[in-house]
Amino acid sequence: MLSCALALLLVVVADGYRSLRVKEMFEAYKERFEHDFGDDDDYRMAVFEDNLRYIEEGNAKGLSYTLKITPFTHLTNAEFRDTMFGRFPESQATLGTSSNTFDFKGSVDELPKSVNYVTKGWVTEVKNQGWCGSCWAFSTTGALEGLHKNVSGELVSLSEQELIDCSAHYGNWGCMGGWMNASFLYVADHGLEGEKDYPYNSSKVPPIIPPLAPCRRDTKKDVIKAHSIGYVNVTTKSKSAFLAALAHIGPVSVALNGGSKAFQHYGGGVLDSHCKTELDHGVLAVGYDLSAHKPYYLVKNSWGANWGEEGYIKIAIDDSAEGGQTAVSSLVSPVDVFRVMWYLDGSKLPHKGVNRGPADDTKEWSQVSLLIHLPPRCSVSHLLRHTASFEPLEAT
Repeated sequence: MLSCALALLLVVVADGYRSLRVKEMFEAYKERFEHDFGDDDDYRMAVFEDNLRYIEEGNAKGLSYTLKITPFTHLTNAEFRDTMFGRFPESQATLGTSSNTFDFKGSVDELPKSVNYVTKGWVTEVKNQGWCGSCWAFSTTGALEGLHKNVSGELVSLSEQELIDCSAHYGNWGCMGGWMNASFLYVADHGLEGEKDYPYNSSKVPPIIPPLAPCRRDTKKDVIKAHSIGYVNVTTKSKSAFLAALAHIGPVSVALNGGSKAFQHYGGGVLDSHCKTELDHGVLAVGYDLSAHKPYYLVKNSWGANWGEEGYIKIAIDDSAEGGQTAVSSLVSPVDVFRVMWYLDGSKLPHKGVNRGPADDTKEWSQVSLLIHLPPRCSVSHLLRHTASFEPLEAT
């Protein structure tokens, strides 16, 4: 009888200790991430405790990735999905499609075993979109920042806020969501300023508020000039093509599904969990490693350095020719990669064809691929149906 009473007492003490520990961790969590929940404090702590249990249990399984407390640990997974993700407007699903298509016919064996544009100096520091559903803008600027570095030798942070404020007539919805291809059309027509001159100010705007701020762009301050870029669609189901785009072109803008609980609390390692097929998040692929024990794509997110591996995530590459990762859901529909190219002097792009003409050999030019899925919404779950091409295109 005594032993039963003692066991019960130990359980009570253990539960009390855990409650105290959770409360202390929750207070530290709020301070670290500057959260103030007001009257919802008790509820948020209960959610925090549930997520903490999920993190602890997941890390005890010895998976290829680890989980951790992130800025979103006070949210249920449903709240996380509703809060963090905007939309890919359906009306823009075919915006900017081209009759020109290109494909990469090589094999993975011909490519470098690893590529990392972060260490190469082509990637700006990790940014934070805040509560605004502007992933599409950060994905767009990330690809263009890599392009600009390749062409000019200068790494310049570009303005997501200009895209949010000024590209509504291209079908983007500000913090409610947008398309990377629509954004590239905007930049092709109007150019784009740098972050320094047109800073981001939408971090506290929730993804239910339509774009309201006036467009404040100043063409005199453009880092990327109007009419200096163009693109062409390339659609394949080739893993080698996507890897080739990363190896030979630069950072690639991708859409994937980030709504899983594992993605919400990702802390490091190679994510290979199963995700939903709906895409809801734009990010930037900045490299890969085929020589790793578990091959992966290196992806830059826009949720700040406190999420993931200092703002990055490694997503598993599977062994199939199509490259649909296990961490990424099954293939659902085509993904277009838009290659963007420009001359340093802002003149017209080279002619369409496999090779540049003789007159083009004296000009400096570069290109970057953008990977876009065409679903009704914008989430984070997979890198699918990748395409790339290395031939010049004709400006239109």
